[in-house]
Amino acid sequence: MVNAKGEWKKEFEKAVHLHQLAINGDKQAAKQAYDLLKKIRLQTVNNALVDAYFGSSSALIARDHPDLMEKMNLAKRGLKALDNAVKADPNNVEIRILRGNVAYRLPEMYFRRTKTAIEDFQFLVDGYEGKKNKISKNQYCEFLLNLGNSYQVIGESQKADTTWDKLLKINSSKFKKLVDELRKNGGV
Repeated sequence: MVNAKGEWKKEFEKAVHLHQLAINGDKQAAKQAYDLLKKIRLQTVNNALVDAYFGSSSALIARDHPDLMEKMNLAKRGLKALDNAVKADPNNVEIRILRGNVAYRLPEMYFRRTKTAIEDFQFLVDGYEGKKNKISKNQYCEFLLNLGNSYQVIGESQKADTTWDKLLKINSSKFKKLVDELRKNGGV
């Protein structure tokens, strides 16, 4: 239970760990992370990072929820929390990673969030290239792959190809097959 002042940080670490398990498919961990982050938010008013993890956890619960209306409500609640977190701390790399990945995974036809994913992935790519953030080379490559795919989804094939070409110059062996499949399937 989150109660003592400052104890929320230990609970937050636990919630972040549960969040990672949820990303990897653990439905129980998704619910536990969401519930824990909901409590932590009450103690840490206006903490952008807590809000971002809460938003991402809400989206993870939505992913697994059987009821379509509740799935939509949870996803929208998560997006709102993520947008507020970015608004509060626009240069926070961790928050941008969370929002970019959530926006990227939501179906464009229902949520219209691919441009948000592009904004966040471009921020992360630019930060890496300008040595302003400390993401790994592998993360950078993943962001380039996803950025190219996001461009493809909204019909900007030239930008997609330019982005993917940059990726293939860095690490062609690992990503060539993925890029070829995305080009063939129109980014889906």
